[in-house]
Amino acid sequence: MAIAFMAFGMLLMSACSVAPAVAPAPEEVVPEAPAMDDDALTKDYVERAIAYFQANGLEKTVEFYGGAASVEGERYLIIVEAETRVLLHVPGREWLVGFEVASGGALASVIEGATEEGHWVESLGLNPRSRKTEPARYFVALRDGLLFLSLHFILRENVEETTKEYVAKAIARYQSEGLEAMTAHYNSRESLDGQFYLFMMDENDIYLVHPIFPHLIGSDIKDVVGSDGYELGKEIAKATEEGHWIEYLWPNPLTGNEESKVTWAIRHDGKIFASGYYTGSEEEVVPAWANADPRDYTVTYVNRAIERYARDGLDSLKAYYNSVASFEGQWYMFIMDENDIYIIHPLIPALIGTDIKDVVGSDGYELGKEIAKATEEGHWIEYLWPHPITLKVVPKVGYAVRHDGMIFASGYYPLPPDIREKVEAYVGQALELYERDGLEATVAHYNDPDSVEGEVYLVIYSQDNVVLTNAIVPSLVGTDLTGAKNLAGVDLVELLRNAANEDGAWVQYAAELRNVRGPGFGQRHQWVILRDGMIFSASFSQ
Repeated sequence: MAIAFMAFGMLLMSACSVAPAVAPAPEEVVPEAPAMDDDALTKDYVERAIAYFQANGLEKTVEFYGGAASVEGERYLIIVEAETRVLLHVPGREWLVGFEVASGGALASVIEGATEEGHWVESLGLNPRSRKTEPARYFVALRDGLLFLSLHFILRENVEETTKEYVAKAIARYQSEGLEAMTAHYNSRESLDGQFYLFMMDENDIYLVHPIFPHLIGSDIKDVVGSDGYELGKEIAKATEEGHWIEYLWPNPLTGNEESKVTWAIRHDGKIFASGYYTGSEEEVVPAWANADPRDYTVTYVNRAIERYARDGLDSLKAYYNSVASFEGQWYMFIMDENDIYIIHPLIPALIGTDIKDVVGSDGYELGKEIAKATEEGHWIEYLWPHPITLKVVPKVGYAVRHDGMIFASGYYPLPPDIREKVEAYVGQALELYERDGLEATVAHYNDPDSVEGEVYLVIYSQDNVVLTNAIVPSLVGTDLTGAKNLAGVDLVELLRNAANEDGAWVQYAAELRNVRGPGFGQRHQWVILRDGMIFSASFSQ
Protein backbone atom coordinates (compact mmCIF):
# COMPACT_ATOMS: atom_id res chain seq x y z
CA MET A 1 0.00 0.00 0.00
CA ALA A 2 1.12 3.62 -0.42
CA ILE A 3 3.22 4.65 2.53
CA ALA A 4 3.22 8.19 3.88
CA PHE A 5 5.30 8.96 6.96
CA MET A 6 3.13 9.88 9.92
CA ALA A 7 3.68 11.56 13.26
CA PHE A 8 4.24 9.04 16.02
CA GLY A 9 3.05 11.10 18.98
CA MET A 10 5.61 9.63 21.36
CA LEU A 11 6.74 11.39 24.49
CA LEU A 12 10.52 11.23 24.29
CA MET A 13 12.62 11.26 27.43
CA SER A 14 16.39 11.29 27.69
CA ALA A 15 18.62 10.77 30.67
CA CYS A 16 22.31 11.45 30.93
CA SER A 17 24.68 9.70 33.27
CA VAL A 18 28.17 10.98 33.86
CA ALA A 19 30.94 8.49 34.61
CA PRO A 20 33.78 9.50 36.95
CA ALA A 21 36.68 10.94 34.97
CA VAL A 22 40.33 11.39 35.79
CA ALA A 23 41.33 15.04 35.72
CA PRO A 24 44.15 15.73 33.26
CA ALA A 25 47.47 17.06 34.38
CA PRO A 26 47.72 20.83 34.25
CA GLU A 27 50.11 20.80 31.29
CA GLU A 28 47.91 18.46 29.23
CA VAL A 29 45.64 19.89 26.56
CA VAL A 30 42.55 17.72 26.09
CA PRO A 31 41.08 18.20 22.60
CA GLU A 32 37.31 18.48 22.33
CA ALA A 33 35.58 15.76 20.30
CA PRO A 34 34.55 17.16 16.92
CA ALA A 35 30.84 17.96 16.70
CA MET A 36 28.99 15.67 14.28
CA ASP A 37 26.91 17.31 11.60
CA ASP A 38 23.41 16.09 10.73
CA ASP A 39 24.60 13.74 7.99
CA ALA A 40 27.15 12.14 10.30
CA LEU A 41 24.58 11.72 13.08
CA THR A 42 22.05 10.02 10.78
CA LYS A 43 24.65 7.72 9.26
CA ASP A 44 25.95 6.86 12.73
CA TYR A 45 22.36 6.12 13.87
CA VAL A 46 21.87 3.64 11.00
CA GLU A 47 25.26 2.01 11.49
CA ARG A 48 24.61 1.51 15.22
CA ALA A 49 21.24 -0.06 14.35
CA ILE A 50 22.95 -2.46 11.94
CA ALA A 51 25.52 -3.37 14.61
CA TYR A 52 22.70 -3.98 17.09
CA PHE A 53 20.95 -6.21 14.55
CA GLN A 54 24.09 -8.23 13.85
CA ALA A 55 24.66 -8.74 17.58
CA ASN A 56 21.05 -9.41 18.63
CA GLY A 57 19.02 -10.49 15.59
CA LEU A 58 15.96 -9.04 13.89
CA GLU A 59 13.39 -9.75 16.59
CA LYS A 60 15.28 -7.90 19.33
CA THR A 61 16.16 -5.07 16.92
CA VAL A 62 12.50 -4.53 16.09
CA GLU A 63 11.64 -4.65 19.80
CA PHE A 64 14.30 -2.10 20.76
CA TYR A 65 13.77 0.31 17.87
CA GLY A 66 10.03 0.27 18.38
CA GLY A 67 10.43 2.00 21.73
CA ALA A 68 10.67 5.72 22.47
CA ALA A 69 14.16 5.27 23.90
CA SER A 70 15.51 4.42 20.45
CA VAL A 71 14.36 7.68 18.86
CA GLU A 72 17.12 10.30 18.81
CA GLY A 73 15.63 13.73 18.24
CA GLU A 74 13.88 13.40 14.91
CA ARG A 75 15.66 10.18 13.87
CA TYR A 76 13.88 6.82 13.90
CA LEU A 77 14.59 3.49 12.21
CA ILE A 78 12.74 1.80 9.34
CA ILE A 79 13.59 -1.73 8.14
CA VAL A 80 12.59 -3.11 4.73
CA GLU A 81 13.25 -6.55 3.24
CA ALA A 82 15.33 -5.71 0.16
CA GLU A 83 14.15 -8.37 -2.30
CA THR A 84 10.41 -8.18 -1.64
CA ARG A 85 10.35 -4.54 -0.44
CA VAL A 86 8.10 -5.65 2.43
CA LEU A 87 8.13 -3.41 5.50
CA LEU A 88 9.46 -5.22 8.56
CA HIS A 89 9.58 -2.32 11.00
CA VAL A 90 7.87 1.09 11.09
CA PRO A 91 7.85 2.53 14.63
CA GLY A 92 4.45 3.68 15.83
CA ARG A 93 2.67 2.23 12.78
CA GLU A 94 3.03 -1.49 13.35
CA TRP A 95 -0.04 -2.19 11.19
CA LEU A 96 2.05 -1.29 8.12
CA VAL A 97 4.38 -4.24 8.80
CA GLY A 98 3.93 -6.86 6.10
CA PHE A 99 2.92 -4.40 3.38
CA GLU A 100 5.03 -3.90 0.29
CA VAL A 101 6.46 -0.47 -0.45
CA ALA A 102 4.39 0.77 -3.41
CA SER A 103 6.18 1.50 -6.67
CA GLY A 104 6.34 5.16 -7.56
CA GLY A 105 5.89 6.36 -3.99
CA ALA A 106 8.26 8.50 -1.96
CA LEU A 107 9.63 5.57 0.06
CA ALA A 108 10.22 3.51 -3.09
CA SER A 109 12.48 6.23 -4.48
CA VAL A 110 14.37 6.38 -1.17
CA ILE A 111 15.26 2.67 -1.03
CA GLU A 112 16.00 2.25 -4.74
CA GLY A 113 19.62 1.28 -5.43
CA ALA A 114 20.80 0.92 -1.83
CA THR A 115 24.22 -0.68 -1.28
CA GLU A 116 26.18 -1.99 1.71
CA GLU A 117 28.13 1.26 1.82
CA GLY A 118 24.87 3.15 2.01
CA HIS A 119 23.59 6.11 0.02
CA TRP A 120 21.83 9.42 0.56
CA VAL A 121 18.47 10.43 -0.88
CA GLU A 122 16.57 13.68 -0.45
CA SER A 123 12.79 13.37 -0.23
CA LEU A 124 9.95 14.33 2.11
CA GLY A 125 9.19 12.89 5.52
CA LEU A 126 7.00 13.65 8.48
CA ASN A 127 8.90 15.31 11.31
CA PRO A 128 7.82 13.79 14.66
CA ARG A 129 8.68 17.06 16.38
CA SER A 130 6.80 19.53 14.20
CA ARG A 131 4.20 17.04 12.91
CA LYS A 132 4.67 18.63 9.48
CA THR A 133 5.83 17.28 6.16
CA GLU A 134 9.33 18.60 5.61
CA PRO A 135 12.23 17.97 3.23
CA ALA A 136 14.52 15.27 4.62
CA ARG A 137 17.78 13.48 3.93
CA TYR A 138 17.60 9.69 4.21
CA PHE A 139 20.58 7.41 4.73
CA VAL A 140 19.87 3.85 3.49
CA ALA A 141 22.19 0.85 3.85
CA LEU A 142 21.81 -2.76 2.69
CA ARG A 143 22.93 -5.50 5.07
CA ASP A 144 22.09 -9.22 5.10
CA GLY A 145 19.22 -8.72 2.68
CA LEU A 146 17.65 -5.96 4.76
CA LEU A 147 17.46 -2.21 4.19
CA PHE A 148 18.09 -0.04 7.24
CA LEU A 149 17.19 3.64 6.92
CA SER A 150 16.79 6.77 8.97
CA LEU A 151 16.54 10.46 8.22
CA HIS A 152 16.95 14.02 9.38
CA PHE A 153 15.10 17.11 8.23
CA ILE A 154 16.67 19.81 6.12
CA LEU A 155 15.92 23.34 5.04
CA ARG A 156 12.75 24.25 3.17
CA GLU A 157 14.86 25.52 0.25
CA ASN A 158 15.71 21.94 -0.67
CA VAL A 159 12.15 20.96 -1.46
CA GLU A 160 11.64 24.28 -3.22
CA GLU A 161 14.40 23.32 -5.64
CA THR A 162 12.73 19.94 -6.20
CA THR A 163 9.45 21.73 -6.98
CA LYS A 164 11.16 24.05 -9.45
CA GLU A 165 12.86 21.08 -11.12
CA TYR A 166 9.50 19.29 -11.54
CA VAL A 167 8.03 22.38 -13.24
CA ALA A 168 11.16 22.87 -15.37
CA LYS A 169 10.88 19.28 -16.66
CA ALA A 170 7.28 19.98 -17.70
CA ILE A 171 8.38 23.08 -19.61
CA ALA A 172 11.15 21.07 -21.28
CA ARG A 173 8.62 18.41 -22.32
CA TYR A 174 6.38 21.14 -23.74
CA GLN A 175 9.29 22.51 -25.78
CA SER A 176 10.40 19.12 -27.08
CA GLU A 177 7.04 17.34 -27.61
CA GLY A 178 4.56 20.16 -28.16
CA LEU A 179 1.43 21.20 -26.30
CA GLU A 180 -0.85 18.26 -27.18
CA ALA A 181 1.57 15.50 -26.13
CA MET A 182 2.66 17.41 -23.04
CA THR A 183 -0.88 18.05 -21.77
CA ALA A 184 -1.87 14.44 -22.44
CA HIS A 185 1.03 13.24 -20.27
CA TYR A 186 0.43 15.62 -17.36
CA ASN A 187 -3.32 15.00 -17.34
CA SER A 188 -2.59 11.32 -16.64
CA ARG A 189 -1.93 9.71 -13.26
CA GLU A 190 1.45 8.50 -14.60
CA SER A 191 2.76 12.06 -14.32
CA LEU A 192 2.31 12.17 -10.53
CA ASP A 193 5.49 12.03 -8.47
CA GLY A 194 4.42 11.47 -4.88
CA GLN A 195 2.67 14.69 -3.86
CA PHE A 196 3.90 16.53 -6.97
CA TYR A 197 1.61 17.04 -9.96
CA LEU A 198 1.45 19.72 -12.63
CA PHE A 199 -1.39 22.12 -13.22
CA MET A 200 -1.18 24.40 -16.22
CA MET A 201 -3.13 27.31 -17.68
CA ASP A 202 -3.13 28.81 -21.18
CA GLU A 203 -2.44 32.43 -22.16
CA ASN A 204 -5.90 33.41 -20.88
CA ASP A 205 -5.41 31.63 -17.52
CA ILE A 206 -7.78 28.82 -18.51
CA TYR A 207 -6.89 25.38 -17.10
CA LEU A 208 -5.34 23.00 -19.64
CA VAL A 209 -3.96 20.47 -17.14
CA HIS A 210 -5.11 19.20 -13.75
CA PRO A 211 -4.72 15.42 -13.18
CA ILE A 212 -6.27 15.52 -9.69
CA PHE A 213 -9.38 17.64 -10.38
CA PRO A 214 -9.93 17.27 -14.15
CA HIS A 215 -13.30 19.01 -13.95
CA LEU A 216 -11.35 22.28 -13.55
CA ILE A 217 -10.05 22.00 -17.14
CA GLY A 218 -11.67 24.72 -19.22
CA SER A 219 -12.32 27.01 -16.25
CA ASP A 220 -10.47 30.20 -15.32
CA ILE A 221 -7.99 29.81 -12.48
CA LYS A 222 -8.71 33.37 -11.38
CA ASP A 223 -12.14 32.14 -10.25
CA VAL A 224 -10.67 29.61 -7.82
CA VAL A 225 -11.15 30.53 -4.16
CA GLY A 226 -9.81 28.58 -1.19
CA SER A 227 -11.90 27.24 1.67
CA ASP A 228 -10.66 30.17 3.80
CA GLY A 229 -11.84 32.72 1.24
CA TYR A 230 -8.35 33.41 -0.13
CA GLU A 231 -8.46 34.19 -3.86
CA LEU A 232 -5.55 31.89 -4.60
CA GLY A 233 -6.35 31.67 -8.31
CA LYS A 234 -5.85 35.39 -8.82
CA GLU A 235 -2.56 35.18 -6.94
CA ILE A 236 -1.32 32.27 -9.10
CA ALA A 237 -2.33 34.22 -12.23
CA LYS A 238 0.20 36.92 -11.24
CA ALA A 239 2.99 34.54 -12.29
CA THR A 240 5.73 36.07 -14.45
CA GLU A 241 8.62 34.66 -16.47
CA GLU A 242 10.71 34.92 -13.29
CA GLY A 243 8.20 32.81 -11.37
CA HIS A 244 6.76 33.35 -7.90
CA TRP A 245 5.70 31.42 -4.79
CA ILE A 246 2.16 31.23 -3.38
CA GLU A 247 0.96 29.56 -0.18
CA TYR A 248 -2.67 28.52 0.33
CA LEU A 249 -4.97 25.69 1.51
CA TRP A 250 -5.67 22.82 -0.92
CA PRO A 251 -6.55 19.08 -0.73
CA ASN A 252 -3.47 16.82 -0.58
CA PRO A 253 -3.91 13.95 -3.09
CA LEU A 254 -1.95 11.59 -0.82
CA THR A 255 -4.00 12.13 2.32
CA GLY A 256 -7.32 13.55 1.16
CA ASN A 257 -6.98 16.27 3.80
CA GLU A 258 -6.90 19.99 3.12
CA GLU A 259 -3.40 21.20 3.97
CA SER A 260 -1.16 24.20 3.49
CA LYS A 261 0.37 24.06 0.00
CA VAL A 262 3.35 26.03 -1.33
CA THR A 263 3.21 26.43 -5.12
CA TRP A 264 5.78 27.59 -7.68
CA ALA A 265 4.12 29.21 -10.71
CA ILE A 266 6.00 30.51 -13.74
CA ARG A 267 4.94 31.86 -17.12
CA HIS A 268 6.49 30.39 -20.24
CA ASP A 269 5.32 31.14 -23.76
CA GLY A 270 2.44 33.01 -22.13
CA LYS A 271 1.21 29.91 -20.30
CA ILE A 272 1.39 29.23 -16.55
CA PHE A 273 3.20 26.08 -15.41
CA ALA A 274 2.78 25.30 -11.70
CA SER A 275 3.32 22.64 -9.05
CA GLY A 276 3.82 22.62 -5.30
CA TYR A 277 4.36 20.74 -2.08
CA TYR A 278 2.40 20.35 1.13
CA THR A 279 3.58 21.48 4.54
CA GLY A 280 0.71 20.11 6.62
CA SER A 281 0.66 16.92 8.67
CA GLU A 282 0.31 13.60 6.89
CA GLU A 283 -0.97 11.93 10.02
CA GLU A 284 -4.12 9.98 9.33
CA VAL A 285 -7.10 12.15 10.18
CA VAL A 286 -10.66 10.87 10.28
CA PRO A 287 -12.89 13.47 8.58
CA ALA A 288 -15.03 15.47 10.99
CA TRP A 289 -18.24 14.11 9.50
CA ALA A 290 -17.23 10.43 9.71
CA ASN A 291 -18.35 9.99 13.30
CA ALA A 292 -20.68 12.98 13.62
CA ASP A 293 -24.43 12.90 13.94
CA PRO A 294 -25.46 13.65 10.32
CA ARG A 295 -28.32 15.90 11.40
CA ASP A 296 -26.03 17.99 13.61
CA TYR A 297 -23.32 18.11 10.95
CA THR A 298 -25.81 19.33 8.33
CA VAL A 299 -26.72 22.31 10.53
CA THR A 300 -23.03 23.03 11.19
CA TYR A 301 -22.21 22.85 7.47
CA VAL A 302 -25.03 25.27 6.57
CA ASN A 303 -24.08 27.68 9.34
CA ARG A 304 -20.49 27.79 8.09
CA ALA A 305 -21.78 28.82 4.66
CA ILE A 306 -23.79 31.63 6.24
CA GLU A 307 -20.68 32.74 8.15
CA ARG A 308 -18.66 32.77 4.91
CA TYR A 309 -21.33 34.91 3.23
CA ALA A 310 -21.30 37.38 6.12
CA ARG A 311 -17.49 37.51 6.15
CA ASP A 312 -16.56 37.42 2.45
CA GLY A 313 -19.66 38.45 0.51
CA LEU A 314 -21.81 36.90 -2.19
CA ASP A 315 -19.21 36.56 -4.96
CA SER A 316 -16.86 34.62 -2.68
CA LEU A 317 -19.75 32.44 -1.51
CA LYS A 318 -20.69 31.51 -5.08
CA ALA A 319 -17.10 30.90 -6.15
CA TYR A 320 -16.38 28.56 -3.25
CA TYR A 321 -19.62 26.57 -2.95
CA ASN A 322 -19.84 26.02 -6.70
CA SER A 323 -16.35 24.45 -6.57
CA VAL A 324 -15.02 21.00 -5.67
CA ALA A 325 -13.31 22.45 -2.60
CA SER A 326 -16.66 22.79 -0.84
CA PHE A 327 -17.62 19.09 -0.85
CA GLU A 328 -17.35 17.36 2.52
CA GLY A 329 -18.18 13.71 1.99
CA GLN A 330 -21.87 13.63 1.01
CA TRP A 331 -22.41 17.26 2.01
CA TYR A 332 -22.62 20.13 -0.46
CA MET A 333 -24.52 23.43 -0.41
CA PHE A 334 -27.36 24.52 -2.65
CA ILE A 335 -28.36 28.16 -2.28
CA MET A 336 -31.18 30.26 -3.71
CA ASP A 337 -31.48 34.05 -3.91
CA GLU A 338 -34.30 36.22 -2.54
CA ASN A 339 -36.55 35.09 -5.40
CA ASP A 340 -35.83 31.38 -4.77
CA ILE A 341 -33.65 31.16 -7.89
CA TYR A 342 -30.68 28.78 -7.66
CA ILE A 343 -27.34 30.59 -7.51
CA ILE A 344 -25.35 27.60 -6.20
CA HIS A 345 -25.58 23.88 -6.94
CA PRO A 346 -22.21 22.08 -7.38
CA LEU A 347 -23.78 18.65 -7.99
CA ILE A 348 -26.21 19.68 -10.75
CA PRO A 349 -25.01 23.09 -12.03
CA ALA A 350 -27.70 23.09 -14.74
CA LEU A 351 -30.14 24.05 -11.97
CA ILE A 352 -28.45 27.44 -11.51
CA GLY A 353 -30.80 30.15 -12.76
CA THR A 354 -33.95 28.07 -12.26
CA ASP A 355 -36.65 28.45 -9.61
CA ILE A 356 -36.44 25.84 -6.84
CA LYS A 357 -40.22 25.91 -6.52
CA ASP A 358 -40.39 24.20 -9.91
CA VAL A 359 -38.36 21.19 -8.73
CA VAL A 360 -40.38 17.98 -8.36
CA GLY A 361 -39.03 14.65 -7.12
CA SER A 362 -39.08 11.41 -9.11
CA ASP A 363 -42.07 10.35 -7.00
CA GLY A 364 -44.04 13.51 -7.86
CA TYR A 365 -43.39 15.22 -4.52
CA GLU A 366 -43.10 19.02 -4.93
CA LEU A 367 -39.96 19.18 -2.82
CA GLY A 368 -38.91 22.59 -4.19
CA LYS A 369 -42.04 24.27 -2.86
CA GLU A 370 -41.41 22.59 0.50
CA ILE A 371 -37.81 23.83 0.66
CA ALA A 372 -39.01 27.34 -0.27
CA LYS A 373 -41.01 27.37 3.00
CA ALA A 374 -37.71 27.78 4.89
CA THR A 375 -37.66 30.40 7.64
CA GLU A 376 -34.94 31.98 9.73
CA GLU A 377 -35.51 29.23 12.30
CA GLY A 378 -34.71 26.52 9.75
CA HIS A 379 -36.82 23.84 8.12
CA TRP A 380 -36.28 20.07 7.67
CA ILE A 381 -37.50 18.24 4.55
CA GLU A 382 -37.39 14.57 3.52
CA TYR A 383 -37.45 13.70 -0.16
CA LEU A 384 -35.87 11.60 -2.93
CA TRP A 385 -32.72 12.91 -4.67
CA PRO A 386 -29.68 11.59 -6.61
CA HIS A 387 -26.82 10.42 -4.41
CA PRO A 388 -23.58 12.32 -5.25
CA ILE A 389 -21.60 9.07 -5.56
CA THR A 390 -23.91 6.78 -7.53
CA LEU A 391 -26.39 9.39 -8.88
CA LYS A 392 -29.09 6.85 -7.99
CA VAL A 393 -32.26 8.40 -6.53
CA VAL A 394 -32.36 7.64 -2.79
CA PRO A 395 -33.96 9.17 0.32
CA LYS A 396 -32.39 12.46 1.46
CA VAL A 397 -32.93 14.60 4.57
CA GLY A 398 -32.52 18.29 3.79
CA TYR A 399 -32.16 21.35 6.01
CA ALA A 400 -32.93 24.85 4.72
CA VAL A 401 -32.73 28.20 6.46
CA ARG A 402 -33.48 31.74 5.29
CA HIS A 403 -30.78 34.34 5.84
CA ASP A 404 -30.74 37.82 4.36
CA GLY A 405 -33.67 36.70 2.23
CA MET A 406 -31.73 33.84 0.62
CA ILE A 407 -32.17 30.11 1.24
CA PHE A 408 -29.08 28.21 2.45
CA ALA A 409 -29.56 24.44 2.28
CA SER A 410 -27.76 21.13 2.51
CA GLY A 411 -28.59 17.61 3.56
CA TYR A 412 -27.52 14.03 4.08
CA TYR A 413 -28.45 10.60 2.80
CA PRO A 414 -29.50 8.49 5.78
CA LEU A 415 -28.04 5.01 5.90
CA PRO A 416 -30.50 2.19 6.56
CA PRO A 417 -30.14 1.00 10.16
CA ASP A 418 -29.27 -2.45 8.83
CA ILE A 419 -26.80 -1.24 6.15
CA ARG A 420 -24.12 -3.78 7.09
CA GLU A 421 -26.59 -6.64 6.88
CA LYS A 422 -27.84 -5.28 3.55
CA VAL A 423 -24.31 -5.14 2.08
CA GLU A 424 -23.46 -8.63 3.33
CA ALA A 425 -26.70 -10.02 1.86
CA TYR A 426 -26.02 -8.22 -1.45
CA VAL A 427 -22.61 -9.90 -1.80
CA GLY A 428 -24.14 -13.21 -0.69
CA GLN A 429 -26.66 -13.01 -3.54
CA ALA A 430 -23.81 -12.37 -5.98
CA LEU A 431 -21.99 -15.47 -4.73
CA GLU A 432 -25.15 -17.56 -5.14
CA LEU A 433 -25.45 -16.37 -8.75
CA TYR A 434 -21.77 -17.17 -9.37
CA GLU A 435 -22.05 -20.67 -7.93
CA ARG A 436 -25.29 -21.37 -9.83
CA ASP A 437 -24.66 -19.75 -13.23
CA GLY A 438 -20.92 -19.14 -13.39
CA LEU A 439 -18.63 -16.15 -13.66
CA GLU A 440 -19.72 -14.92 -17.09
CA ALA A 441 -23.37 -14.57 -16.04
CA THR A 442 -22.38 -12.92 -12.76
CA VAL A 443 -20.15 -10.38 -14.49
CA ALA A 444 -22.86 -9.53 -17.01
CA HIS A 445 -25.49 -9.03 -14.30
CA TYR A 446 -23.39 -6.86 -11.97
CA ASN A 447 -22.03 -4.65 -14.76
CA ASP A 448 -25.63 -3.64 -15.47
CA PRO A 449 -26.57 -0.35 -13.70
CA ASP A 450 -29.89 -1.95 -12.73
CA SER A 451 -27.95 -4.16 -10.29
CA VAL A 452 -27.13 -1.14 -8.11
CA GLU A 453 -29.24 -0.90 -4.96
CA GLY A 454 -29.10 2.61 -3.52
CA GLU A 455 -25.38 3.26 -3.19
CA VAL A 456 -24.51 -0.44 -3.00
CA TYR A 457 -22.92 -2.08 -6.05
CA LEU A 458 -20.68 -5.10 -6.63
CA VAL A 459 -16.98 -5.02 -7.45
CA ILE A 460 -15.22 -8.28 -8.32
CA TYR A 461 -11.43 -8.45 -8.53
CA SER A 462 -9.91 -11.38 -10.42
CA GLN A 463 -7.06 -13.52 -9.11
CA ASP A 464 -4.73 -11.10 -10.95
CA ASN A 465 -6.39 -7.99 -9.43
CA VAL A 466 -8.24 -7.05 -12.63
CA VAL A 467 -11.60 -5.31 -12.11
CA LEU A 468 -14.34 -7.57 -13.50
CA THR A 469 -17.45 -5.64 -12.41
CA ASN A 470 -18.17 -2.00 -11.56
CA ALA A 471 -21.54 -0.63 -12.64
CA ILE A 472 -20.77 2.86 -11.29
CA VAL A 473 -17.37 3.40 -12.95
CA PRO A 474 -17.53 1.04 -15.96
CA SER A 475 -14.28 2.47 -17.35
CA LEU A 476 -12.47 0.57 -14.57
CA VAL A 477 -13.64 -2.82 -15.83
CA GLY A 478 -10.66 -4.66 -17.31
CA THR A 479 -8.14 -2.53 -15.40
CA ASP A 480 -5.30 -4.22 -13.50
CA LEU A 481 -5.16 -2.40 -10.16
CA THR A 482 -2.04 -4.15 -8.83
CA GLY A 483 -0.05 -1.47 -7.01
CA ALA A 484 -2.49 1.29 -7.99
CA LYS A 485 -3.26 3.95 -5.39
CA ASN A 486 -6.30 6.20 -5.23
CA LEU A 487 -6.23 9.91 -4.35
CA ALA A 488 -6.34 9.10 -0.66
CA GLY A 489 -3.09 7.15 -1.01
CA VAL A 490 -4.72 3.73 -0.53
CA ASP A 491 -3.49 0.67 -2.46
CA LEU A 492 -7.02 -0.67 -2.36
CA VAL A 493 -6.59 -4.16 -3.85
CA GLU A 494 -3.66 -4.93 -1.58
CA LEU A 495 -5.63 -3.75 1.44
CA LEU A 496 -8.67 -5.86 0.50
CA ARG A 497 -6.67 -8.96 -0.43
CA ASN A 498 -4.90 -8.92 2.94
CA ALA A 499 -8.26 -8.78 4.74
CA ALA A 500 -10.42 -11.05 2.58
CA ASN A 501 -11.20 -14.65 3.56
CA GLU A 502 -13.81 -17.30 2.80
CA ASP A 503 -16.08 -16.13 5.64
CA GLY A 504 -15.97 -12.42 4.78
CA ALA A 505 -14.48 -9.39 6.55
CA TRP A 506 -15.15 -5.66 6.91
CA VAL A 507 -12.45 -3.19 5.86
CA GLN A 508 -12.55 0.54 6.59
CA TYR A 509 -10.33 3.11 4.86
CA ALA A 510 -10.12 6.71 3.68
CA ALA A 511 -11.57 6.87 0.17
CA GLU A 512 -12.11 9.27 -2.66
CA LEU A 513 -15.85 9.60 -3.13
CA ARG A 514 -16.32 10.66 -6.73
CA ASN A 515 -19.29 12.74 -7.84
CA VAL A 516 -20.17 14.52 -11.05
CA ARG A 517 -17.96 17.50 -10.19
CA GLY A 518 -14.88 15.60 -9.04
CA PRO A 519 -13.59 13.72 -5.97
CA GLY A 520 -14.20 14.34 -2.32
CA PHE A 521 -13.03 12.25 0.60
CA GLY A 522 -14.73 10.16 3.24
CA GLN A 523 -14.69 6.82 5.02
CA ARG A 524 -15.62 3.66 3.10
CA HIS A 525 -16.75 0.45 4.78
CA GLN A 526 -16.25 -2.51 2.45
CA TRP A 527 -17.38 -6.13 2.87
CA VAL A 528 -15.01 -8.56 1.13
CA ILE A 529 -15.21 -12.32 0.57
CA LEU A 530 -12.53 -14.45 -1.08
CA ARG A 531 -13.85 -17.12 -3.46
CA ASP A 532 -11.73 -19.12 -5.96
CA GLY A 533 -8.97 -16.53 -5.62
CA MET A 534 -11.33 -13.70 -6.55
CA ILE A 535 -12.57 -10.92 -4.27
CA PHE A 536 -16.32 -10.26 -4.19
CA SER A 537 -17.07 -6.95 -2.48
CA ALA A 538 -19.59 -4.17 -1.88
CA SER A 539 -19.46 -1.11 0.32
CA PHE A 540 -21.14 1.94 1.81
CA SER A 541 -19.60 5.32 2.55
CA GLN A 542 -19.80 8.01 5.18
